[in-house]
Amino acid sequence: MKTLSKYFQLCGLMSILTFAAPVSAGGQFSNEWEIGVSGSADASGSISFALTFKPANDGTARDPIAIVTSVAADTSKDDIVNLIGNSFSAALGEDDFDVGISWGEHVKVAAEGDTPDFALTVGRNTLQSVSIEINY
Repeated sequence: MKTLSKYFQLCGLMSILTFAAPVSAGGQFSNEWEIGVSGSADASGSISFALTFKPANDGTARDPIAIVTSVAADTSKDDIVNLIGNSFSAALGEDDFDVGISWGEHVKVAAEGDTPDFALTVGRNTLQSVSIEINY
């Protein structure tokens, strides 16, 4: 019985670690990123993104930006893409970034003008039926 209990504890721990694992493109910096969504929301939840700027030659960097997208239950993949795009547009503004939806499937986030390259990661995704993929 103890062995079975330890097995379930280990399974629970592994599911928590897998569930909270950040999604990134290996800490790379780029001037443009694409966010892809798979699945639809069975239950409400949120997706937290972190945008971190590449340091300048003198070692200084702009402050990181946290972006959270809230998603209601029964939200389709296309609507989740639109919600993410709206969250990024609201958080980043139009002066430094161009945010758009590509074919209704992906959110594109691009640095404009003198905006430094940036890394983009998913810190937490509480939508169990939705996966996020980030590419540059």
